[in-house]
Amino acid sequence: MKRTTWLVSVVALAVVAGAAFLLLRGNKDEIKWRTAKVDKGSITQRITATGTLNALIQVPVGTQVSGVVVSLTADFNSLVKKGQVIGQIDPTAWLNSLKDAEAAVQRARDTMLQAEVDYKRNQMLWKQKLLADADLDAKDLALKMARGSYESAKATLANAKTNLGYCTIKAPVDGVVVNRLVDVGQTVAASFATPNVFTIAQDLSRMKVSAAIDEADIGQVRVGQRAFFTVDSYPDKQFKGVVSEVQLNPTITNNVVTYNVVMEVTNEPRTAFVPAADGGARPERPRPETAAPGGRKPGPHAPSQPGTGATLEYTTARYMPPGSPVYKGDLALFPGMTANCTIVTNRKEDTLRVPSAALRFNPAAFVTIEDKKPAPGAAPAAGLRAAGPNPSGTARGMVAKRDDRLWVLANGKPKSVPCAAGVSDGSFTEVSGEAVTEGMLVLTGVDDFKKALNPSASPLGGGLRH
Repeated sequence: MKRTTWLVSVVALAVVAGAAFLLLRGNKDEIKWRTAKVDKGSITQRITATGTLNALIQVPVGTQVSGVVVSLTADFNSLVKKGQVIGQIDPTAWLNSLKDAEAAVQRARDTMLQAEVDYKRNQMLWKQKLLADADLDAKDLALKMARGSYESAKATLANAKTNLGYCTIKAPVDGVVVNRLVDVGQTVAASFATPNVFTIAQDLSRMKVSAAIDEADIGQVRVGQRAFFTVDSYPDKQFKGVVSEVQLNPTITNNVVTYNVVMEVTNEPRTAFVPAADGGARPERPRPETAAPGGRKPGPHAPSQPGTGATLEYTTARYMPPGSPVYKGDLALFPGMTANCTIVTNRKEDTLRVPSAALRFNPAAFVTIEDKKPAPGAAPAAGLRAAGPNPSGTARGMVAKRDDRLWVLANGKPKSVPCAAGVSDGSFTEVSGEAVTEGMLVLTGVDDFKKALNPSASPLGGGLRH
């Protein structure tokens, strides 16, 4: 009995001693601060957005008269010159209008000549006192009206000639046809609006990216800033551009305000970074002489099958005359591509910087702090430990908005150092201030936070079995 009591006493003393040791050790190593040095380096502030590529100048070509499209001499990817005929509207109705206008001019001219002769005859009678003044005035008015009718008929004739000219659709600029919106036989109506027939990109060597920038970032964007972007077709290639336009007209979608920013970029040859496998065009493979439906062999103009090296005339050029120049896609960027843009809004070289987390860390969540000298405009730190997660949803010890102060260790306790934050790239932030020096260790967080031990947390707790 005495031996059992002695063993229980020894075990109890060991438990108490171990718990005391762990408690003292836990209090000593309760917080392990994470630190970083204030160093010098470069900071590049960027804005990211998604935009769409288009030609710098893209001209819709329409028709100002209604009618049936009887011919087209251009198609997708056609190279056209200014003034080149690319389409024709049925001119029959407009030819009839022209003939009617010519006949109306002739009638008005004859009426005017007759009115002139009549006026001169009555003027002679008036001079001989054989005609009243009122009768002469009536003849003068008839002559003026005849002359007016003649001028009106000539204007109608000129308008009819112009409308007949509109039946011939011509390219307004040199460029590449990037879109064709009608087919031969289609009727276009120009009564209320001008229907588009083609879209011509004037110069595909100069492109533009139109990107929507959020109102929170638009204040940092300026004309002349550098821009970079990638497209999905060439994920490893970064294209360079420059901001050329910041449009003031806002776009509001679901209460989100954005502004359109235009960036200009020089298109690059595709072969500069995507060369052809054989250094040139892919050789044409011979087509198998398979029998056509009905037992007939395909003739020289039979439609070719996909992947058999078909020539251009048999595939896409439905309205293009043979031998017409065609854009072969030698440039890398195409209209309509999606661009993942990055605009460099600011850059600082060889400046003092700290990890951005240092400006958002507040040790008040872990220890009691008496901050007698808070940073200008900043609220004093809390003197109580934070319990549970932050209401803002941020990590423990991190504030939602950065503070204009840093935290350092003085005699093992956190101490605030006022500073001024500047340019930030997300990872690093520029800092300045009288107390901020290169090489200074600042707090950025906590590596390991151990709660004080209690009897129930002891690995030896929970009582002993006898």
